[in-house]
Amino acid sequence: MSGTGPEMVEVPPGRVTLTDRRTRRSWQVDVAPCLLGAFPVTQELYAEVTGGRPASSGAARGGRLPVEGVSWWDAVRFCNALSVRDGHAPAYRLDGDGTGDSPERIAWDESADGYRLPTEAEWEHACRAGTTGPHYAPLDEIAWYRANSEERLHEVGGRRPNAWGRVDDVGFRVARSGVPGRASSDQGVMY
Repeated sequence: MSGTGPEMVEVPPGRVTLTDRRTRRSWQVDVAPCLLGAFPVTQELYAEVTGGRPASSGAARGGRLPVEGVSWWDAVRFCNALSVRDGHAPAYRLDGDGTGDSPERIAWDESADGYRLPTEAEWEHACRAGTTGPHYAPLDEIAWYRANSEERLHEVGGRRPNAWGRVDDVGFRVARSGVPGRASSDQGVMY
């Protein structure tokens, strides 16, 4: 049975400047058009797809709360499980069982149409939504952080979206390769 896919928003192609603050080096990266999740993965979706919560998840529980404390390994496994559930080819090849005796090796299959984690350039481009500053609006309007969150998680979708319809830009996201209705060479549907 195929599940209902996540709510996605279209992100146009563009160019983003990435910076390595340690070396003080900057470079530009062209980003292909993509679809992006409107908000972070919720605990409800994560549990629906995986049957549980991430091993490192915090104490806050609630269906519309974002997944927190998820490891990169858990995120990759989630991407593959969501891909299979929704009838897509998993974006990651996993070798090994993830134990200390047989560590898991992960390879991204760029030809797969399944969900995946966005690249740094895709993430930056989508978060900035065509702006050049560190964020697209006053921080209090677009993010929960220590000064305005009462130091607790809040349900996803509660802040002002960017120009491309993304909400809660700080959080866990996954992506899916291949944009529906576009040539398969266009990579990067993000969730």
